[in-house]
Amino acid sequence: MNILIVYGTTEGQTGKIAARTATHLRERGHQVELRDSAALASDLKLGHFDAFVIAASVHQEHHQETVTNFVFAHHEALSTKPSALISVSLSAALGDQKKDAQKYVDRFVSVTDWQPSMTLLLGGALRFNKYDYFQEQFVKFVVMKSGDPSPERDHEFTDWNALANFADRFLETAG
Repeated sequence: MNILIVYGTTEGQTGKIAARTATHLRERGHQVELRDSAALASDLKLGHFDAFVIAASVHQEHHQETVTNFVFAHHEALSTKPSALISVSLSAALGDQKKDAQKYVDRFVSVTDWQPSMTLLLGGALRFNKYDYFQEQFVKFVVMKSGDPSPERDHEFTDWNALANFADRFLETAG
């Protein structure tokens, strides 16, 4: 299959997730094109792709605007072929906030009018060296509320095995 992965990333974790997904799919014999939503050509043609994976991180309860705009503009093409959404958020990693992570996906799907074949709620990462003072204070509040004992160090919450299993299931359903 020829698969397009479009991603939106703020601190880099979703870019890392998209790249890992691309590598995983290539290792299974598929052609993969990986594109950052912030650098997409406005005349990108989707007709030659057999399937789509959209990966976007959530900040302040919303996915990246560039990803939302891409999906909104191409929801028809995305809806007619196998497609998946990987929603990356801190909420997805914190057990007591999984409902919030699902609400972000539900809102995204409603706004874009796109129904992905599959979705994955995936934990992202804390990158304190990339936050301004106010972002850092907010993140510390959220993490301390969840009971994490060390809200001052960078931490990766991504479940790489869950991502690999999701990619394999996507190939099974798309193939």
